[in-house]
Amino acid sequence: MITDELKNKLKEDLVKALEKQKKSAPETALIVKAYDFAFKKHLEQKRKSGEPYIIHPLAVAISLIKLNCDTPTICAGLLHDVLEDTLATGDDIKKLFGDEIFALVDGVTKLGKLNFKSSEEAQANSFRKMLLAIAKDMRVVLVKLADRLNNMQTLDHLPEDKRKRIAQETLDIFAPLANRFGLNTFKIELEDLSFKYLMPEEYTKVKQIVVSKKGERESQIAIVMEKIKELLSQHKIYAEIKGRAKHFYSIYKKISDPETGEIKMDTEPQIYDLLGVRILVSDIKDCYATLGIVHEAFRPMPGRFKDYIAVPKTNLYQSLHTTVITPYGKPLEVQIRTFEMHDVAENGIAAHWNYKEQGGTNHAEEKDLEELAWLRQLISWHTDVEDAKEYVDTVKEDILSKEVYILTPLGDVITLPVDSTPIDFAYKIHSKVGDTCTGAKVNDKIVSINYKLQNGDLVEVITSKNSHPNLSWLNFVKTNQAKHKIKSWYKKQNRDRHMVMGRQELEEKFSKDIIDDLLRSNEFSDVAHRLNYGNSEDLLAGIGSGDTTVAQIISKLQGTRFVKQEDRSNDFSKIKTRKAPTQGDNAEIPELDGLLYTIAKCCMPVPGEPVIGVVSRGKGITLHRSSCHNLHQVEKDRIMHLDWKTKGDKVYPTHLNIVVVDRVGVVKDILTKVADAGVNISDFKVKERPDDNSASLRMIMNVSGQAQLNQIIVSIKNMTDVLVVERI
Repeated sequence: MITDELKNKLKEDLVKALEKQKKSAPETALIVKAYDFAFKKHLEQKRKSGEPYIIHPLAVAISLIKLNCDTPTICAGLLHDVLEDTLATGDDIKKLFGDEIFALVDGVTKLGKLNFKSSEEAQANSFRKMLLAIAKDMRVVLVKLADRLNNMQTLDHLPEDKRKRIAQETLDIFAPLANRFGLNTFKIELEDLSFKYLMPEEYTKVKQIVVSKKGERESQIAIVMEKIKELLSQHKIYAEIKGRAKHFYSIYKKISDPETGEIKMDTEPQIYDLLGVRILVSDIKDCYATLGIVHEAFRPMPGRFKDYIAVPKTNLYQSLHTTVITPYGKPLEVQIRTFEMHDVAENGIAAHWNYKEQGGTNHAEEKDLEELAWLRQLISWHTDVEDAKEYVDTVKEDILSKEVYILTPLGDVITLPVDSTPIDFAYKIHSKVGDTCTGAKVNDKIVSINYKLQNGDLVEVITSKNSHPNLSWLNFVKTNQAKHKIKSWYKKQNRDRHMVMGRQELEEKFSKDIIDDLLRSNEFSDVAHRLNYGNSEDLLAGIGSGDTTVAQIISKLQGTRFVKQEDRSNDFSKIKTRKAPTQGDNAEIPELDGLLYTIAKCCMPVPGEPVIGVVSRGKGITLHRSSCHNLHQVEKDRIMHLDWKTKGDKVYPTHLNIVVVDRVGVVKDILTKVADAGVNISDFKVKERPDDNSASLRMIMNVSGQAQLNQIIVSIKNMTDVLVVERI
């Protein structure tokens, strides 16, 4: 039970933290009101450690206070779990704290109350919602990262498997997200904590290396710092000079094998920047003057100078970086920046808002943060990319990965993932530029379209209105954005064919008498919008291209006149079936135990999926998929409702059609995927289509059941060169 003494002590800690930020009385009162509300709602809850739950949202709020966040953000930190973990409602938050604070709280609330096909899908949808909320109001990321940081700081009390899952998620998503927003203090701690839980042995080794080298390096650097301070004083430049320790995870990446992750113990020369020097000065002029003084006093290493003041990073980071040789013969990294740049480097957008607030606004607006224009991509991709997991993968690979800085002919800076090509650059500019790209000039020289762009390259795209994407581009483009646009162009060119195929798939499930009514109905249009399609025709094409399944359509139409009255599978349930004698419920097909049956060649069903038995004269029972179009021709009194279970080591043939980019090795890659799943192929045919550089592969595989089949389909569908995977 939480005592009044503890409640007041925690509130006292909150108020003391607020006093340092010099909040006004009304703002402090609102934050304390949020604390009281959260305290009441979380009163009976405890964390895994056994401590009162309120300590967690309080820790989140205090982290946000230290970042000098505005009042709504701090309130959201206190309230961020009440919607998910208590009986509080959105209306409660709106009524007591207003729409702005509710929007922030809602942005960090997981989608735990919705039903998804898998935990992976639930997680992907949760991330998708969070990223879109960040795009609409960037303060959401501050709350989310403060929440994740406290969770990582208290991870010891969870089971090991859960600790590792959360740590991996943090390393993959949240640490890169902190870096993208310039929250260096958050990024460093999130990375080091993730490193500690994911690789405890490597973490201990790195820690030992740092401790063993620290004393020697600190004494040498202290002498260098004193000399720099003396030289700057002679030139009347006021500066603060500090030693800078490299954090454990960044050291690990520097001294480990990129393939195996094994630490190379003979890497003494490679870890020279375990410590470095950071020089803070008053203005930009002093930054460059200091650089000249440092280079005059110590020999600079060639190729180790970076000017992030002239060309800032996309997370607003600005600084001069150089590496010099000390009198001890050791390289030393030196960073030079202004005090304001340092604040932004450590606290990112939070610091930016603080400077804006001093100028009269309480939070940054989009026009104030043009450097963060990449956020607009989060919204555009939400429209373009329907699958939640694909959306999150796109964000991880295109936004949260390591990047290079490319210049346009007008001098604008474009950021792209490492190893990007002129095609990636073209699509980053605009989809039409990518679609009509015929070549590129890099630094005034013609290059191949698969050239890997380097930091600082000046790129000019060459276009032609009569040109169009080549599917072979999928073999070398880096960004998911470019891959998606190329595939989208292909699908648009085949739109009519896909619409016909989509209609045929629907006709297998719905009677031909109502199909036109279904396609024209408001219900079908509503399903299209719910699945992020522009209209009903787009949805029809999506079904034909394999992006959406008929099963998804059926689930969205539940409760409408079409599924209730016209779904063929429901019609079959009303049929008076004739069941064969059953000898035991453990039989593969209990209804057919002891009877002869065959697999229909027209649809090739497999165990685990809905099947219908058709009584055949002289042939026993023939098994069809319940969606098989041939069932429409069968008399109702010959139909049997069956339950087909996976039993024993039997395998069953099934037919797939796969459309791919026609490149050398693509067939081998697909066959490898099938072989890795332990599945044999009994028939395989390839039909090339030279007009669009694609090929159609038709194969018959022998699978144990629906689960194995679905696993193979997903594995093949995730390949870059695969455009369509269809069950025949």
